[in-house]
Amino acid sequence: MRTFICLLSALCLTAPAALAQSNFKPGYILPPTGDTLRGEVDYRSEQRNRKLCRFRPASSGTVTEYQPNQLQGFGYSGGTSYQSRELPGAPAEKVFLQVLALGNASLYRTVQADDREVYYAGRETTGPLQLLVQRDTTMMVYSKAVGREINTLERSYPFRSKLAMLMADCPKVQASIVNMELKEQRLLKLFSEYNACAGGSAPQYVVAERRTKINFLVLGGIYQSKLTMRYDFSDTELKAARSSIFGGGLIVHPSFFHHKLSAALEALYVKQTYEKTYQGLVTSGLLTGQMVPRYAVVNLTSIRLPLLMRYTILQGGVRPYIQAGAVVSFQTQGDARLETEIPRFGTDRREFSVRTTFFGGLLGAGISIPTGSVGSMQLEARAELYDGTSESVETLSGVRGISLLAGYTFGK
Repeated sequence: MRTFICLLSALCLTAPAALAQSNFKPGYILPPTGDTLRGEVDYRSEQRNRKLCRFRPASSGTVTEYQPNQLQGFGYSGGTSYQSRELPGAPAEKVFLQVLALGNASLYRTVQADDREVYYAGRETTGPLQLLVQRDTTMMVYSKAVGREINTLERSYPFRSKLAMLMADCPKVQASIVNMELKEQRLLKLFSEYNACAGGSAPQYVVAERRTKINFLVLGGIYQSKLTMRYDFSDTELKAARSSIFGGGLIVHPSFFHHKLSAALEALYVKQTYEKTYQGLVTSGLLTGQMVPRYAVVNLTSIRLPLLMRYTILQGGVRPYIQAGAVVSFQTQGDARLETEIPRFGTDRREFSVRTTFFGGLLGAGISIPTGSVGSMQLEARAELYDGTSESVETLSGVRGISLLAGYTFGK
């Protein structure tokens, strides 16, 4: 675990330097007056984009920074676009909001400093904005089933009444608002239906609906682990030397997931040999109470199948992430033995059977760096813990391992 913390610390030190780097992509800015200016816009996290736009007319041009009160908006060619809008409340604040839908009613999104997503809606593209709020409140209520008060989650929907008033001229969508949840895909569908119903002179636009994406992943790195052998009522820790670990997998971005969540299924090959020579205490027989030389060795060759959920903390040029999940390990080869040197009698050799399948959990943290439309590189530190390795759980305990992996994901 100490090594895992060191690896994780190294990633944390690497991430800020990577985040500071520029990541310009083809895009445009909309000055307060005049035509659209095309060039390159720095592709950064949502939190940074809401406060500042960095633009250059060409790859060799000078970078100019624009605040929300200096532009109508900006965007990336064929991608996300932003408008400069004044937020409701006092004091007045102007920020760049991501455009989700435009029309008789418009929808915007932003990500605040605490990584919380916030949605705003307003009339056309110039009307005052309203914050869309959905609240969860913990309340004490009496439960007849358990005969006492219990904590329960109470959800309120203030945003529904705001949307109902905003879209009052289209009765067709009112029924949808009654059961609406503050979820992006449902909001997009509602605004698209309303703008088609209401018409008007405002240009109609809705951001493309997210579709399920599947990307292929290759991984490789170093792995080290340890386990515990119990014999004669004493525990001995066996440590394996560093070895290679490699494999591949699939990363799935379901359309119904939050856009920062994804799932991964991997297949990894690893071979470990645990061995140790030590002095062991004899607890039975003629040599009871004596210390004798012992040699323990365990060989494990396995195919491991992690099923993981990943949360990407930031979006932009560098994307830190954390992930966790379950692992099934299939042993393609496994054996364990303990040799004890008994004075005047030679060597006593004991063999232990190794389970062909065992289960565990995994926790990882890393950074992903996009490399354009081709894919993205990643660097990750992982910690793993497995259940009993031998048929008799009292003989061999679970494996505890750490790894440092580099990988590449193909596709955007």
